[in-house]
Amino acid sequence: MNPTSITGTAIIVVRIRILRIITNYQNIIKLLLTIELLLLTISLLLSTQIHSLLFTLNNIIIVQILTIAAAETATGLRIITAYYRTRGTIRIKSLNLLRG
Repeated sequence: MNPTSITGTAIIVVRIRILRIITNYQNIIKLLLTIELLLLTISLLLSTQIHSLLFTLNNIIIVQILTIAAAETATGLRIITAYYRTRGTIRIKSLNLLRG
């Protein structure tokens, strides 16, 4: 695959993920997975579009984005698991009970 087709596919995936965040916000697990896939797609875009930087700097940026995505997902799933064990539901409408 050439970089143009990868870029086009990644842009389409980003648009789909943003629309999914806007339209489907009832289940928080789906929302977290959508955000993680959005970050992974952005790293794919960066890996195909950054040609002017050094090769090692390009890899460092991509690894940082992947690390942030993994940490965000792990933290979110940990919070959701603890919340589900206490409340029995993970719907976003019931998450207003988390406010202080």
